Amino acid sequence: MNYCISNLEMYLPEKVITNKYLNETFGIDGNFLENKIGIKERRIASENQTTSDLAFQSATLLLDSCNTGRESIDLLIVCTQNPDYKLPTTACILQHKLKLSRSCMAFDINLGCSGFVYSLVVAGSMVKSGIANKALIVMADEYSKIIDYADKNTASLFGDASTAALIEKCDEGYGVISSNFGTDGSGAELLIANNSGTCKSPEKNSFLYMNGREIFKFSITEVPKSVEDLLAKSDLKKQDIKYFIFHQANKYMLNEIKKKIGITDEQLAIHMEMYGNTVSSSIPIVLKNLRDTNKIEKGDLLVFSGFGVGLSWGSILYREC
Repeated sequence: MNYCISNLEMYLPEKVITNKYLNETFGIDGNFLENKIGIKERRIASENQTTSDLAFQSATLLLDSCNTGRESIDLLIVCTQNPDYKLPTTACILQHKLKLSRSCMAFDINLGCSGFVYSLVVAGSMVKSGIANKALIVMADEYSKIIDYADKNTASLFGDASTAALIEKCDEGYGVISSNFGTDGSGAELLIANNSGTCKSPEKNSFLYMNGREIFKFSITEVPKSVEDLLAKSDLKKQDIKYFIFHQANKYMLNEIKKKIGITDEQLAIHMEMYGNTVSSSIPIVLKNLRDTNKIEKGDLLVFSGFGVGLSWGSILYREC
């Protein structure tokens, strides 16, 4: 047996920040954002809305839509870098909110843009080994709470969102076929929220900082290598893949990655126009949109690739089941 994403749901907060608002309030070029970055608007959580609130919404949508009994969920993973508290974990809070069984294992994974691929393999490995039967992995982040909207490097990019995926066993040859991962902690300060933990830098503020130029160079170097190694390991050609679903960083970056790998426009899935960069939720949002619009069917081969804060990256070869 193998493991797959049997069901998938997403939740977006109600509040919308448009390019027009960013232009009128902070002087950010709206045409540049839409045409080059690929974003028209992004959703952000309300002031009183917590990360576990977002996670609860997407998880509830999933559990209700697929009629999965809450008592059957025996593994809950919440992937976030903006938890409700440093402790306890957001997963424990969400377990209680969802009224899952007390025998359900629950823990957080602290990762950003690569978080979905990491969480999928962690949960799936536990399902495949028999440690868990049904795993719920929830991506939830509120970057709006750590962004300085006067900072043009970050204000225009990020949107809040949450996704929930049910991971279950499936037939061999479907679901997650293979994967690879990488880490380069020497780039930790390229994308960082200073003063957010025990390491304090009084001379620095606590907003999200991103060195966009270096993150771009890292992404267009490591992601193509990761994808090409993944395909080579499975003896596949680029033409065998229906869609490449990359972390939705920005349109310009994804098109540069597309050129380096040598895939077609039709194979590149870009779905960020109305969401922005939703961090760990970006890959599952694209997957859900493709499923909902019948763009993929059983047997199609997909590649998921997440990359960013850490620095960390990972790619998955997936056969739709």
